[in-house]
Amino acid sequence: QLTVIDTPGFGDQLNREENLQPIVQYIDAQFDAYLQAERSSEYRKAIPDTRVHTLLYFIPPTGHSLKELDILSLRTLAGKVNVIPVIAKADTLTPEEKVGFKQSILRDLQYHQVPFYPSGISDERGQYADLEPYFPFTVIGSDRIVQVEGGRMTRGRTYRWGVVTVDNEEHCDFIHLRRMIMDTCLADLLETTHTFHYAAYRAQQLRSNGRRESILACDEAYETRVEATKQSLKEEMTRKEEEIRLMFVNRVREKEVLLREREETLVGKREQWMRELEEERRQLEMEEREVDALLGNRNML
Repeated sequence: QLTVIDTPGFGDQLNREENLQPIVQYIDAQFDAYLQAERSSEYRKAIPDTRVHTLLYFIPPTGHSLKELDILSLRTLAGKVNVIPVIAKADTLTPEEKVGFKQSILRDLQYHQVPFYPSGISDERGQYADLEPYFPFTVIGSDRIVQVEGGRMTRGRTYRWGVVTVDNEEHCDFIHLRRMIMDTCLADLLETTHTFHYAAYRAQQLRSNGRRESILACDEAYETRVEATKQSLKEEMTRKEEEIRLMFVNRVREKEVLLREREETLVGKREQWMRELEEERRQLEMEEREVDALLGNRNML
């Protein structure tokens, strides 16, 4: 189940110092709900995971460097969630302006030491190496369906000079962003949230309750063992499911072979019976001819 959480009005207020508070509070609230579920008797059951695994941070297409609010927001949020910076309204920029703006944003992020997903957090670089040239992604939003060349219907915007479409990589990077979130890095996003962001929140909460660092280290080791055990059980379950599947397939094949042999036996018996019936029919015809011949000779006498 995919849940999208919108934050309308972010950055619109005159006093922007408290803009981040509702977002940070919501992220922490989901972490706390998960933490409380882990402490309850329901821990061994499946815990509903409402934690925020990805945050798309939309940057206005100014064509210049990041604003102070953007830098502050990105730095704060990057410590709590997997932040993916995205350039909005890409259709307002020329191809050259897009390239220049992307380079400017990357320089600002590096200078201010703001980690963003995936390059600043994930260790699975091989998974997204082909996506790096598109960082940060440019997107075009549209709630209208337009017709493009070939009669294909897709989301896009119509201007006097032409049509821009959401899923055209010549117009924006939406298809690459979608591929990264929904396919390439989906599992890594979930894992990073749990092992990095949630683990940091959990440790902070335990420290605030007076738990010693040595105990926290034991907790982390225990958590690691638990995760390893879960993974081992998952692999064992997968293996058993595969064994059961193969067993079922083999039994079905054996049954098919047995039924085929029975069918061949029945077909053979049927053919034998047909031959015997045909032979009996010929014998009856011969005897009938012989009787007719005898009756004919008798009448002649």
